[in-house]
Amino acid sequence: MKFPSITVPKVLVYVVGIVPWIIGIGFVVFILSLRFPVSGIFRATTNLTGTSAFIYQFLPAERTIIAKGDELDFIGQRMIEDPVYINARTPGPYEIVDVEMEFRVTRQPLVELGIIRDSAGKQMDMIPWYSELLESADWKHVTSPSGRKGFVYKTTSIGRLDNQDTRNLAVWLATTTAPLMDDPISTTTQTFAVSLRGQHDLWVVPAGGEINVNLKVQDVNRSRSGGLLAIEVSKNGDVIKYDAISPSGSLDDGYGARIPVSIKLNDLESGVYRIRLLADDDIFIREISTTNPRFVIGPRLNIGDVVGYLKEPQAFTGVTTARHIVAETFHTEGLQEIQFGETSGKVLQTHTATRIDRTDDIGTPVTIAAPLGDVRIITDGFVALTESAFFEPEPRRLKPETHGLQEGLEAVLTDYQPVTNLGDGWVLARATFQIPKQADMLRFVLSAPGIRSRAGSIDIRKMTLTYRRPPMNLEGWWNVLYNEARNAYHRL
Repeated sequence: MKFPSITVPKVLVYVVGIVPWIIGIGFVVFILSLRFPVSGIFRATTNLTGTSAFIYQFLPAERTIIAKGDELDFIGQRMIEDPVYINARTPGPYEIVDVEMEFRVTRQPLVELGIIRDSAGKQMDMIPWYSELLESADWKHVTSPSGRKGFVYKTTSIGRLDNQDTRNLAVWLATTTAPLMDDPISTTTQTFAVSLRGQHDLWVVPAGGEINVNLKVQDVNRSRSGGLLAIEVSKNGDVIKYDAISPSGSLDDGYGARIPVSIKLNDLESGVYRIRLLADDDIFIREISTTNPRFVIGPRLNIGDVVGYLKEPQAFTGVTTARHIVAETFHTEGLQEIQFGETSGKVLQTHTATRIDRTDDIGTPVTIAAPLGDVRIITDGFVALTESAFFEPEPRRLKPETHGLQEGLEAVLTDYQPVTNLGDGWVLARATFQIPKQADMLRFVLSAPGIRSRAGSIDIRKMTLTYRRPPMNLEGWWNVLYNEARNAYHRL
């Protein structure tokens, strides 16, 4: 049986042949539109179980616990040590990224979040992420008349943030301007025998527009040709003088001689000036003399030993308004009891930090004393060698140990944004970061200082990254695709 021949119009053949191409191209365009949306918004969400193509899990693994709802009551990750890092793959050329995180804290009063901007992990932009203190009903989130943001205690006026008096003021990852201070010119010289080892910061109030500080410096390392002491004087971060000297002599026998170093400036404006002494731990400051009535040291205080210099240990005594200190020694001769106001703490082991916290309500400077010297002390404040010389050059730093009103705290200067309460202890925090140019991967750091010592934890059940750039027309969209393809080619 013969079937009649059928002639198919050419146009139909073309249509049938082109339809698969149209479908294929449409599918590719659809996929590209998801990754490179014309709206300029791309969102990636994860519960941190390792299923997201754009957001990975927090690392290192030994500092976290994976929660899948079996032993723990949530799905996500639990942070148990500090810090942890998380990587996120950028979906294309975006300018900013919004970070949202749902979490709950246990025995961890302060948390910070940051983005790492270099491959070495040294350039970090850190922001406040959670504060148990500032989330309490006793503190109000305010903006001062001059536009400064922060929190004030419920009975404190909003204008407290504009007051340049640094007492009873704290800062948390925020910049602040040093108070405008000056003293009348003085001809009285104060001289102090000390044994400060390595790098230190001296903060000075000009007297009659002058700074006059004289040091006696000694290099105790005779196995090298000579050390170096760099001196940087700055105000509000602006360097106004820089110098460097060698405290060693070519004819030194044993320890180097005590070399005089003079730091003198005049015609200075009112303010607080920082003298940064940059040296390794083999260079000692043996004496400080000055005609400036007010100067303090800190927050780092490295009281060196006097072996080979003096026959007996050299005690250190100063005054401070600090509330918390950490003391550590590296020699058995430095094991001792540190007096800190009405409390004290014993340094019983070498290379082991001893934390000492004040719980009194004393707001004036208290004594800090190390009877044997040879101890490094890190404070959350500053130390003066006499009470009359004491002042506070900067607000104190908000730390996990800060107890607010119990320490006389009235206000906190910070960009911290209160979290959203989700119930059952869960909260939601948000932040926005600028994306480094041509970044294929973003790396965030979550910091919870002291979480291990408190046996604390942070449970994270959800993390969302929303990438943003301006919306585009069709031509701009094709340009983005072209640039992304070119960048991908260069990465091969």
